Amino acid sequence: MSKSSAVAGSTGPSFARRRRWIPISLLSLAALINYLDRGSLSVALPFVARDMQLDPLQQGWALAAFSITYTLFQLPAGWMADRWRLKWLYAGAFALWCLASAATGLAGDLAMLIFFRLLLGIGESINLPGGLRFISEQFDSHERAVPSAIFDVGCKAGLAIGLVVEAWILRNFGWSWMFLSTGLIGLLWLLPWLLLYPAPSIAAASRRAAPPLSALIGIVRSRNTWGMAAGFFCWNYFWYLLISWGPSYLYTVRRISLSHLGWVAGGIYLVIACSEITGGWLTGVLMRRGWSVTRSIKTIIVVGFSLGLFVMPACLATGRNLALLFLYISALSGVLISAILVVPQQCAPPNEVGSYVSFQNFIGNLPGIIGPVITGWIVRRSGSFVPAFSIGAVACVGGIACYVWWMKTFKSENTSRNVNAADQAIFE
Repeated sequence: MSKSSAVAGSTGPSFARRRRWIPISLLSLAALINYLDRGSLSVALPFVARDMQLDPLQQGWALAAFSITYTLFQLPAGWMADRWRLKWLYAGAFALWCLASAATGLAGDLAMLIFFRLLLGIGESINLPGGLRFISEQFDSHERAVPSAIFDVGCKAGLAIGLVVEAWILRNFGWSWMFLSTGLIGLLWLLPWLLLYPAPSIAAASRRAAPPLSALIGIVRSRNTWGMAAGFFCWNYFWYLLISWGPSYLYTVRRISLSHLGWVAGGIYLVIACSEITGGWLTGVLMRRGWSVTRSIKTIIVVGFSLGLFVMPACLATGRNLALLFLYISALSGVLISAILVVPQQCAPPNEVGSYVSFQNFIGNLPGIIGPVITGWIVRRSGSFVPAFSIGAVACVGGIACYVWWMKTFKSENTSRNVNAADQAIFE
């Protein structure tokens, strides 16, 4: 063996391990753009509603439209993520959602607004199944919390940055230009993704045979599958309450001016983002100290949901500053997000991660459909956000019950299906 060959052989695996962080960084950036586009309607809602003369219930349907297709397309998105090359699948979906977001600026009535939000949901449905599929392929079980946090923190950063940037565009150019500019600029992401994504020889090295359609039967029969889906449902009810109605609540109830809305609401999402990274790090620390994967994840999840309960004193506080303080404390609940994202990676056989994630997302994102509508109906009937925020607090309690008592251990119940002995070791 030549000296150069020896060097290449010794550095190759190390280089490949380092290179897997490039797609993680790009997926995190895509998640940022994902939530910037997803949350744009929440920022512009008071002004879109004014121009289109929408009442609170109609606003709720406009907010829910995205989640209808986003939720329905979770199962096919996960199925495709387990079978097709992620490079091209993600690129096509990304282009669709950017164009749909840009086209929202051309909407002239509620029907057009809902149509473009439905298209946006189809495109963005690949985000979580595709991203977590890549992580499960490239990282061992004890490594996944940090890359999962880095990938998903882009979502929260997208909300924080989007609120500041979009509020500025909205104030200076109007909501039509806000949608057009952010949607079209996002297409620039495709260039580094297509150029820097690992070649098939690297990306496919750890890729296992995709599961048959019959594997879906095993998924829906699993206690853990339903437990993690129900827990994710509870988290997302709380989460969608913050991202869909949060800016409107701050603007209409707490009288935050448009010039300050982006900074105040963006700060809340920034706290969630920083908490998520911290949660991923803490999960790894607990595992390195000898805690089991299950104990580590459950601990972080309980802490996160408990912090989310501060949403109740936030809506009951009479003073604006005190209300904001409690909202920021409730935002620390983001510490649980990376732990939640690791759960399906732990519970799924290696070749079914995309399908497990998509099933969790399918059930877990139903609050994105019903939550905004329920909140809009409650606000219209009661004239108050207090009952709506109360439901969010109840969801936090339900989340603890799902992850702590429903799910006994975060381990695959189907490791014998299409998984060899080496693969099974991942779950021990």
